[in-house]
Amino acid sequence: MIKTNTRNLHEKYHARTKKQTKIIKKNNFTYRLLLRFIDKYLVRSNQAVLDVGCGAGSISFYLASEGQNVTGIDISSKAIAECNKSLKHLGLKKISFKRSFFPEESAFENKFDAVIFTEVIEHLVDDGLALKTINKLLKKDGLLFLSTPSINAPLHKLGLTKDFDKEVGHLRRYTSLQLKNLLKENGFKIIEATNTEGVLRNFLFVNPHAGKLVKYINFFASDIVTFLDNISLKLFGNSNYIVVAKKK
Repeated sequence: MIKTNTRNLHEKYHARTKKQTKIIKKNNFTYRLLLRFIDKYLVRSNQAVLDVGCGAGSISFYLASEGQNVTGIDISSKAIAECNKSLKHLGLKKISFKRSFFPEESAFENKFDAVIFTEVIEHLVDDGLALKTINKLLKKDGLLFLSTPSINAPLHKLGLTKDFDKEVGHLRRYTSLQLKNLLKENGFKIIEATNTEGVLRNFLFVNPHAGKLVKYINFFASDIVTFLDNISLKLFGNSNYIVVAKKK
């Protein structure tokens, strides 16, 4: 029942997901915080990368355009269908997509140099199993890029994320210490962990009306809004974490 309900929720969430017609740029407002860490640590090309919960495939396509060998998986059949449409349009090589209910469905022929696991762990019933599975899928010294919402996010503490969390299927949020301990318990050594996303950026993503502005910010005002958000981050604290960890 949980598996069926989860799939239904994510199919509903991806009902508006559309074909990607362009590769995201490094300063893309939605992904720029994460891309900074990916570019910092994935310095070699032709690495095998698994993108868990790839959604519309924006990160997967970016990585493939940078010369990586990418496999994108998602629970949503609609998301995967749109990814395959995008793949035909973009004409990229060394990239493939498949529907998978992770971590239960996680059989792959080869192991990976890196796993992208962003905004996913908070959706999964068994977060420990998910990390154990990723650890097994990684090669020796393989890298994990993880991001997830903070329980101490200013808007969350004010009760303003309740509807958003329910709509997208968030089962939990983490403290920094909880997240670090969970990673260590499941075979990872943390390389870098940072508090990210100020209240301004967080508001743009959790409020459905403000969220309509994001696509315009991506095109016209990514640097300006990021500058303002960094001020809000210093003033009010973070809403999200990004962690880079290595398989022990």
